[in-house]
Amino acid sequence: MKTLPKVSITIPLYNCESHIRQTIDCVLAQTLKDFELVIIDDQSTDHSYYIAKSYDDPRIRIIKNIERQGFFGNWNACLEFMTGTYCKLLPHDDTLEPTCLEKQVAILDKFPEVELVHNARKIINPEGNILAVRRLKETSGMKDSNSSLRSIVRSGTNPIGEPASVMFRRTTKERIGDFSNADMYSIDIDYWVRLLAEGKRYYIDEVLSSFRVWPDSASVKLFGSQSKSMRAFFQRLEKSYPEAIRPSDVWVGSMKSQLLEIARGGFYAWMKMKNR
Repeated sequence: MKTLPKVSITIPLYNCESHIRQTIDCVLAQTLKDFELVIIDDQSTDHSYYIAKSYDDPRIRIIKNIERQGFFGNWNACLEFMTGTYCKLLPHDDTLEPTCLEKQVAILDKFPEVELVHNARKIINPEGNILAVRRLKETSGMKDSNSSLRSIVRSGTNPIGEPASVMFRRTTKERIGDFSNADMYSIDIDYWVRLLAEGKRYYIDEVLSSFRVWPDSASVKLFGSQSKSMRAFFQRLEKSYPEAIRPSDVWVGSMKSQLLEIARGGFYAWMKMKNR
């Protein structure tokens, strides 16, 4: 009988020949070696699939979708192939620090009441240079669900982090189901909230992952719709979790999301000028 891996890492791949090698390499460089890496190519039209296929490692499995599934379809296909005790979805242009898996697994092993563990992260440019560091204004440790939900709304954004910074339990994944296709911008934070409905989170105040921003990245392409998406998301949360979220929380979060969108627009404009 095949032994299941400790961690399943899945990469939803589509037209990322410029960065996919670095993303795969960061997984192979992990200090924790008990993992599987499943890369699901969504009919890439560049050399992404062939770069992934060039690796000869028994822990790597490459799957090519017969038909294009699109963003939501490929993320949910990644969930289906997670067979390990713990799970991580790794976007095709993001990276992990070498000890990321080891430190996140240690937390989930130690605290069975924790459903997701996440960490501080770097924002990097196409060349991998650090543009900013995102860390929460809280110390490392376990956080309860209700206060976490309120903090998410009042932040106006996604304080938990992008998928590269999060690890969660396969058993919980099987209970809560697929990523929602309601909105591309809130797809990850919506999933983190559903995990929080099942238990606690643990924050590691250490930079263990990187989120890449470049002109062709999904976050840049979505610019202009983020604030509207987050306001609608916060309103849905207020209806679903009235014991944790008040109308005043939604108002604060909505105002912050608008201010953050203005700041984000200036950052993206600067980034595009730098890459001309």
